[in-house]
Amino acid sequence: MRMFLIVLSGIIIILLARFEPTKCDNILFLSLPYFSHINPMISLAKELRKRGHNSYIPTTHELAEKLKKPEGVHFLWMPEKNKVREFILITINYFSEKRTNTIEDVMKANGEVCDTLLLNEKWFQELKSVNATLAVVDSVFMSNCLAIIAYKLSIPFVFMGSMNVPSIHRSPWVYTAFPFTLTSYSERMSFTERFQNAYYYFLDFLSTPLGIPSKSVKTYASNKPAISFDELRRKAALHIIELDFLVDYATPALPNMEYLGGMAAKPAEPLTGKLSEFVNSSKNGIVIVSFGSNIHFLPKEHLVKMGEAFKKIKYDVVWKWSNVSYSSSNVFLTKWMPQNDLLGHPKTRLFITHCGNGGRFESLYHAVPMLGFPVFADQPYNAKRIVDKGFGLSMDLNNYAVEDLVSNINEIILNPKYKKNIKMVSDIFKSRPENPSERGARIVDDVIKYGGSFMRSYCQDMPLYQYIMLDILAVVFASVFIGIFIVVFILRKCVSFCWQKKEKNE
Repeated sequence: MRMFLIVLSGIIIILLARFEPTKCDNILFLSLPYFSHINPMISLAKELRKRGHNSYIPTTHELAEKLKKPEGVHFLWMPEKNKVREFILITINYFSEKRTNTIEDVMKANGEVCDTLLLNEKWFQELKSVNATLAVVDSVFMSNCLAIIAYKLSIPFVFMGSMNVPSIHRSPWVYTAFPFTLTSYSERMSFTERFQNAYYYFLDFLSTPLGIPSKSVKTYASNKPAISFDELRRKAALHIIELDFLVDYATPALPNMEYLGGMAAKPAEPLTGKLSEFVNSSKNGIVIVSFGSNIHFLPKEHLVKMGEAFKKIKYDVVWKWSNVSYSSSNVFLTKWMPQNDLLGHPKTRLFITHCGNGGRFESLYHAVPMLGFPVFADQPYNAKRIVDKGFGLSMDLNNYAVEDLVSNINEIILNPKYKKNIKMVSDIFKSRPENPSERGARIVDDVIKYGGSFMRSYCQDMPLYQYIMLDILAVVFASVFIGIFIVVFILRKCVSFCWQKKEKNE
């Protein structure tokens, strides 16, 4: 018996020696407090928890109430005086009908937001106390200045966001083949569109980066070597781009780029309360209407037209709008809606949307056709892809009649091709061995374990003039110019020689 216990103890010791304990890392998620930006981060953090990591997300108390915080995710609080609200109001004004602010005002307000956060030493010390191993930073221009926090903490960072920006990740991009995000071009561009598309890309490379803070990186991170903001952005260990070729156009990628659209898309949960009663009592099906925070940008005439159109259709409508003066027996108004749960309800027939990235993927996941009313930024581009992929239709919110909206609602719901197209792509999306959040967590875990240098390409560190081939083009143009000069010189000499000879003979 004693010998058996000795042998058993030896075996246990050997087995324990072979397995190292799982290291628990802390991951810092950095974004301005926008629901549609932080919600996918929550999904990624949830999967990282399964791999033994804890996540810390700075946000506001107001937004925290709307977010579903899973185990292993901790909220930190942003400074109350963070200038974010002022920035939002200026942005709303810029995109409104009665615009009084300029793009310079928007950029200035964004710089003030960066200053109030990056120069707040007390807040920085709170973030430092997390002892994070890695930061995940929202790559959209409003938030990407927060990458300076990761630089100041001397930890690697991952960029995560819905914008595909070659000037940051430096993928092998053909500027005449892949549409610029802020255009509504399709991948089948005319010559004029390809010319303009290339111009927009070169302008993006050569102009001052959007979201650049008002001061130098060295000012915010005095303990670190001086570096330009553009250089800092290109030091990202990984780029998680919330897009997917299923709803986007196919585009190239480097090894440290992952297209992971639909991270927040998930199975629907049961509806509750009066909303559940309204939806379940519907006889002809439900139309979901949500413009997110873009409701502030919408022309009043558009809201009035939608209200009139909804009274003329046989379907019931759940509309995210707080106008107490509007009333219709088939319309349920609400200030806040569980959008994913509504899209996943079996009675939902159509989603009327501003074409935001998160809503598109929730529609894709639940196979709900869309009617787009793009407002600004990448939304016209997203709307174009909805139409090109056959998932629905798009309308100009400033130029349509009530009858047009009624007709398009009926067209999308009654014509089976839209449902068929999006159902097929939804099935492909769900058939993958890993969902986007699982794949993202696995790759982020690899970066934590092994670093990100093994995935980087040298082109991401090239001087800009080399990457966009200005040196090559200079040599080519110089060679052509010199060649033309030599040919012209020889021809002139030949003509001069012949002319002199002719005069001599005469």
